[in-house]
Amino acid sequence: MTSSTVVIVIAGPSGAGKSTQIKQLLQRLGNANALRLDSYTSSSVYPESAKWIDDGADPNEFKIPRLDEDVLMLKNGKPVLDPDSGIEIKPAPFLILEEPFGRGREALRDLIDFVVYVDTPLEVAYIRKLARKTDFLPWEDNPERFMTNLRSNIEWYQRVGRRFYLAVSERVRRDCDLIVDGMRSTEQLMDEIIKNLETKYDLPDRRSA
Repeated sequence: MTSSTVVIVIAGPSGAGKSTQIKQLLQRLGNANALRLDSYTSSSVYPESAKWIDDGADPNEFKIPRLDEDVLMLKNGKPVLDPDSGIEIKPAPFLILEEPFGRGREALRDLIDFVVYVDTPLEVAYIRKLARKTDFLPWEDNPERFMTNLRSNIEWYQRVGRRFYLAVSERVRRDCDLIVDGMRSTEQLMDEIIKNLETKYDLPDRRSA
């Protein structure tokens, strides 16, 4: 049976603006769901970055079984539980997915319909990431923790992080449907994404919403 759910992936380095694009795309599409990678961290297994690169940068070494299962269930018209809230997510015409490797992981390759790569200069994306207040970088809420983690993260980025993001980017670009300029405004990016989706899918007209 052919699935009626279109799976759209938004990929790009940390700080590229994926969360903003996903939020905007949800609004523009209307009847859509989104699954975000951060929600599945506790049930996932990731390799050590430097070793992963040295061993050939195989996306399949990133094990995210619950995300893979949830995508499959929704694609097949079955509900899943939100990993954060436990609230039921019912299938919708569109599923927007944050998946760093695009079609790179075998578990999701055949379930994905359209991949957008947000192409943002790595240093710009990295500065954006550092500028966000998070539990890891709490800024003025906890200056001591902030400085400790900032130094640690900068050291990681210089040692292996930049190479890591380049390896991920190279893999996504091999088989994506659209590359957008992450330096453009949110509105410009969304207009370009919607324009390209409209060439393949029947989208609702929500421009006045």
